[in-house]
Amino acid sequence: MDAGRPAPLSLRPGADGCFSSRVTGGGVDLDDRNGFATALVLRTLGPTAPAILGPWHEAALDALEACRDPLTGGFRFWPNGRRPAWAPNLPCDADDTALMAVALWRGGRMDLDQLRGLACRTVVCHRLQSSVQPGPSWPRIGAFKTWLRGGAEPAMMDCTVNANVLMMLAVAGLPSVPGYAQACAMIADGVAWAADDAGRAASLSPFYPEAGELVMAVEAAVAAGVSELAPMRALMDRSPLWRRLRQASCGDAPVICGSPYGLMRWTSSAVGQARRLVSGRSAPGPDPDGNGRHAPDCTPAPAPC
Repeated sequence: MDAGRPAPLSLRPGADGCFSSRVTGGGVDLDDRNGFATALVLRTLGPTAPAILGPWHEAALDALEACRDPLTGGFRFWPNGRRPAWAPNLPCDADDTALMAVALWRGGRMDLDQLRGLACRTVVCHRLQSSVQPGPSWPRIGAFKTWLRGGAEPAMMDCTVNANVLMMLAVAGLPSVPGYAQACAMIADGVAWAADDAGRAASLSPFYPEAGELVMAVEAAVAAGVSELAPMRALMDRSPLWRRLRQASCGDAPVICGSPYGLMRWTSSAVGQARRLVSGRSAPGPDPDGNGRHAPDCTPAPAPC
């Protein structure tokens, strides 16, 4: 990819700085502009984002800053005051906080000490304390909860969320904080438990209807310095199932997230285009099944850390 190439007209945020997505399900079928899709575009473009997006990069960073809760310091899915009328008022969450904080740090809106303080005051303080049994074997006590709210009640654990948190902690230079080792172990246990079962793979990330997003998050975490997940990335690279799931996340409008287990889901052509732009999809990617249908190589750009 030519890092100096300007973004195509269709890969530009709107006037509010947010990249486009579409939400369907639960009686809703609407265009939606949110910080999460915007953060995924910026994660995909990595250090090339300013050159690729030009002045729209600053607009996107403005939109992410508008998603921050001034009281807790965490981040929400939508910018403050722009949550759709149909959406519930949810607390800040670890996923948005990790993705948006790293994008703001990379964009020069947050220094390393601020990033470290944010991580310790938000996600590190919200870790799983108890689990309900019988249940799946892979959730780990001490790994990171999705919702940044108090209480010791059991939580719906998500491996993709934890991979994104690990990315933030690696960028911040915090591999020794509580939860880091447990999150790494949980992802390793989950991938081993899923084996070659697509249903099990999907259950590892209830907030991500497409399990290929876990592959993308693991790749981004390893690129940011989470060496503990390198064996998982290698395993996914070798697995026909995980390669096929990853291919789905490199489509024209991938499913980027959802409500628990997919009742509502968000797709984003902007995220799909960013992934193809990074891959420079002029040549075919790997052919995981030997059937001539090549997977696009949409690995995230290397992290500057």
